[in-house]
Amino acid sequence: MNTGGKIGITAGGIIGIIVIIFIFTNIDDLFSEEVEEFSGKVEISNLANPDKINTECELVNFLNNEENTIEVLSFVKSNEDRFQVRFSELGGGQTTPSDSQSTITDGEIAKIVFADMVIEEFLINPDLKDFLIVIQEDSPQNLIDRVIKIDPNCNIKEGFLNQKSSTVSSPSGAGPLGSEHSHAGILFKIFGDAFDFSASAYQIKASWIHFEGNDGTTIHKHATGVTLGYLFETLGLGLDDQCYEFRNGRIFCTNEDYSLKFFVNEQQVDSVIDYEIVEDDKILITYGAETPEDLESQLLELKAMQLVK
Repeated sequence: MNTGGKIGITAGGIIGIIVIIFIFTNIDDLFSEEVEEFSGKVEISNLANPDKINTECELVNFLNNEENTIEVLSFVKSNEDRFQVRFSELGGGQTTPSDSQSTITDGEIAKIVFADMVIEEFLINPDLKDFLIVIQEDSPQNLIDRVIKIDPNCNIKEGFLNQKSSTVSSPSGAGPLGSEHSHAGILFKIFGDAFDFSASAYQIKASWIHFEGNDGTTIHKHATGVTLGYLFETLGLGLDDQCYEFRNGRIFCTNEDYSLKFFVNEQQVDSVIDYEIVEDDKILITYGAETPEDLESQLLELKAMQLVK
């Protein structure tokens, strides 16, 4: 979507994800099957909009179905003029793109157009309009987090919104995605230099546990039974109780001169591979020949760290 009056799809954006999954060519058949399935799980007849998708949880699980992606994209492209007409009717594109206020206005109008069309054309409760407008610019993981806060009992099925975790296997023994949301701070030092997990290569590599928001100091865990060892596995980094290995093959192991050390909440432990974080944990992993004073300084640095929640 751009702000000059044209509504379209960007290949990598969340707007594209939402549009692609929402609009189907064979709309009656596909929606009737989904709504029938939803009706069996909730007391849909008691809601304000019978026979419609009525909750954010139902909506997100509907979005999670990627089987019709190609059909949806074809439909949106073939009906682009309809989006443009509605955009113009609401006053979009009336001022020059150089006007910063018009940019904001056009963007808001475009989101309203999309939400209105989804609600009008398809089986979506109008009360979900605000939610639809918000999620168009949200990341898949933030969308899942938002729904879990609204409905802690919502079980998000594996699907398109969890695509970033598709390259790694699911954690053995983990609970359902969304069964927990805990945070822990981590400081990882090699010869006194902090390792930077804020780089894009280490952001949201699995839905169950990850770094996010371009932050590299707070671990976010979204399911029970997920260990720190699994986190490092998803990042493509080797870690055990003796060695740490970078993606490029460089390896740092405990030897006569240097050692790999682990601390959980200022208490030294033999390893963190099997450790499952709890809320507000502080984890220190350090490699080198640190003196007691060096370790104390690192632990104080970690203690002062503010978690990003």
